[in-house]
Amino acid sequence: EPAHIDPCSGYRFYDTGQVDHAHIIRRFRSLGMSIPDIKALLSADDTAARTDIITTHLEQMEAQLQQTRDTVSALREMLSPVRTPTDVTSRHEPALAVWSVSATIDISGIDDWFAASLRTLHRAVAMAAGAPTAVVPGGLYDRALFLEQRGSATMFVEAPPSADPPEGIRAEVLPRAEFAVLTHPGGHDGIDRSYAALGIYVNEHLISSQGPIREHYLGGTPTDPARFTATEICWPIFSTTAPR
Repeated sequence: EPAHIDPCSGYRFYDTGQVDHAHIIRRFRSLGMSIPDIKALLSADDTAARTDIITTHLEQMEAQLQQTRDTVSALREMLSPVRTPTDVTSRHEPALAVWSVSATIDISGIDDWFAASLRTLHRAVAMAAGAPTAVVPGGLYDRALFLEQRGSATMFVEAPPSADPPEGIRAEVLPRAEFAVLTHPGGHDGIDRSYAALGIYVNEHLISSQGPIREHYLGGTPTDPARFTATEICWPIFSTTAPR
């Protein structure tokens, strides 16, 4: 605060006793600290309170730095050409009895729907008698969801044996199908690049088939079911060879 404000001109005057505070303000402003935080810092009566304020600001700056790094990495990927992957495999998936949750959603809401549906299925399976200890969830996505920003989405898990699904969850059988499979490291971060690479490969080397894109989510844990070590992208194909 200024020591005096001229009532006529509005000029702000400071005295020499405020020099130290001025240096502190300038220093922390140069480090990106907000005015309210600097005011709280100068008003703090003890070292612990000041340390907490500075530590909080440091954590905010670290998070901002990581966000900037992620943005730079994503921009670099956008500038680099999509490479045709060499590790695409063909796979026959047999018919599978599952418990599922489905909805028609906008692409903007897919993350919230995904997390909520996954939690619902994990809770249901955990309460079922004879449920497997390891659950590998999967997803089915209508291509309109990506092309038109709105479409059908289904989350599923393998059905526990001899158990009926609770209310709100459907029991169904996924039909057998042939897929071109590409494994994307991690969850959905950057998965659009892997989708593009797999799509190019299928169009150049295979025959694409109708039907939803299928995903399998690997490496999730009961404590953090929405974090995966890998995501299998399964693109439906028309196969001319018999399954092995």
